[in-house]
Order: sequence, then structure tokens, then C-alpha cells
Amino acid sequence: MLFQRGRNNLMTDFTGVKCPVCGVPFQPEDDIVVCPECGAPYHRACYQQEGHCIFEDKHGTAWQFPDERANPSGDTVRCPKCGHDNTAGALFCEHCGTPLSQQDTGRQNSEQPFNDSSFNHKSPNDRHANGWPYSQAPFTFDPMAGIDPDETIDHVKAGDLCKVVQSNTTYYLPVFMNHEKFRTRRFNFAALILGGGWLLYRKIYALGSIITSAVLALEILNQLLNVQYINPMMLQIMNQLGISSTSSVSTHQLYQIVSAMNSSQMLMFSLVNLCIPLSIFVTHIILGFIANNVYRKHCVKTIQHIQANVSNESEALISYQEKGGINTVLLVMVLICYLIVSNIVNYNSIFLL
Repeated sequence: MLFQRGRNNLMTDFTGVKCPVCGVPFQPEDDIVVCPECGAPYHRACYQQEGHCIFEDKHGTAWQFPDERANPSGDTVRCPKCGHDNTAGALFCEHCGTPLSQQDTGRQNSEQPFNDSSFNHKSPNDRHANGWPYSQAPFTFDPMAGIDPDETIDHVKAGDLCKVVQSNTTYYLPVFMNHEKFRTRRFNFAALILGGGWLLYRKIYALGSIITSAVLALEILNQLLNVQYINPMMLQIMNQLGISSTSSVSTHQLYQIVSAMNSSQMLMFSLVNLCIPLSIFVTHIILGFIANNVYRKHCVKTIQHIQANVSNESEALISYQEKGGINTVLLVMVLICYLIVSNIVNYNSIFLL
């Protein structure tokens, strides 16, 4: 029984490895079969010519895998995630969009593929994966989440979307693809928790600035109204009812305080303690529902803008790196602003009471 390349989810890339029969390196388009006993690859015609695996005498032993791999051009960079050979100077993988490190390029070209244990040079006493020569490597991380890079989402390639998203592509690419095919939406809990900070984190600066500013303004207004009006009003009513302000207020005492308020006091109390917090919460809820859709449109517009204004491929890759990805520093700054707003007003309230 033979397994044909591409029909059994083979994870090993034999491109450049020499066929043990004819000695010709395998090419991506070659029809390759592998021995089910040891995993040794052959051209289909070469195997049919021999009629059996030429390594039968080594089945079940720690036979050493040949560590030579043809590399006709030395100016390539191997992707650390999918193993694809990219042209020298590429900043992103042409297959999956993963950013490529420019360090130790020459070493990566001459050494074996990343995360492929069947190509690593070992001593004769070592055994390869599953104990077989030519054995398949364990499953490696796929930043495309199984999506074809050439498949289109909103008229742009999924591979280009991967270059823009960069971080957490295994979440966003399937979400984008499901929306493209089935018009389904997925709730984004990160957007629910972080609010406008999530938009800024994902470099959606215009909408993120508006929502963040609005929420911060509501927070400041809520704090100031509490300090200037609600707290003095509550202390006054508590003194009238004989409730101590130095101990915690029970539910029954809180009911007494609310019942003692007049209509204007009740309106202000509801505005500060109900309407403003509820408005902020509803804003975050809505953002959680629309976040993925907003981000998908943002990524598509970014790609279209780059493709329309940049003709050079290397400059386009630089633009993807600059305009895509995440902005962690800005998110941290927003969170610090929230902490300052919530604490500095409470600190000043000590001197206002």
C-alpha cells in the first residue's frame, strides 16, 4: 500500500530531497509516494520500477535519514512556521504571511526545515519520529488556520489578510472566512472588555479614538457628579435619618435613603449611578458584537490602499508591517488613563468633602 502526497495530510515537505532510486531532487509538482512501513519517499514511476521499498532491510531499525537537501539557489529564507522557501530579503512568508527574521538567514538556508524532526541530523543510535526513517514530523502551527492563502475574502486574498492581522490570525481568519461564506458573526470578548482600547490596539485609530474619548468623558462626568453632588447629598440624608456615615450601609438603610430623596435628587441619583454606567456598558456590548466586522473591513481597506499606492513588493511588505499588526503601547496608555481618571477624582474628593 502506498500513500500519495497530498491525499493523506502528509506534513513532511520532500521538496529538494533526492529520490533514493533515481537521485533526482523532488519538486513541488512531482507525484510522490511514500513507503507505509518507513515513510521513504519515491517518484511514483521509480517505485513502480523497483516494485518494493529499497530500504526493506532497514525497516524497524534506526536507519539514518539523509541530511542532504538540494538547494539550487542559496539566496532563500525558510519560513519558521510553514517551511516555505522565500526569496532573499522578503519580510513576510509568501505562503502564510508570517514575518520573517532577517537574522541567521544563511544558516537557515543550509540547515534542515524548522519543526521537521525527520530531517534533523542524528547519531546512528537515535530514532526518528515514530521510530522510522523518513518518518513524519509532529503537527506544526499553521498561521492560516488551514485556509488557502489564495482564497478571497471580500475580494482580497486571505494571505494578504494574514499579513495585516499578524497577531492571532488563527482566530480572525476563520471568523472572516465564515462571514464571507455563511454571513455568520462571532462575539469578540476582548472588545467587550477593552472597549475603545481594543480598537486602538488593532490600529483602528479613528473609531477607537472616538469611543475611547467618549467613554473617558462619561467616566470623568460620573466621578465629578458623584464628588460634587451625590456624595454630599447622601451624607445629608444619612444625617437626617440618623445613619452613621462611618460604617457600611445595609440594603435596608440604602432603601431608606433612596425613599427620602425628592424627585430632583432621585433623577440625579439615577443619572449618575444608573444611566451613565449603563451607557458605558451598552457601548462595550455593541462593540463586542460589531468588532470583528469592523476589523475585517479595516483590514480589507488597508490592503486595498497598499495595493493601490505601492507597486514595489518589498515596499508593500514594509507597509503591511507598519499598518498591520497591533499597538500594545497605545493599549497600555489607554488603560493607564482609565486608572488615572478613576483614581485621581476619588483622591480629590477627599478634599472636596
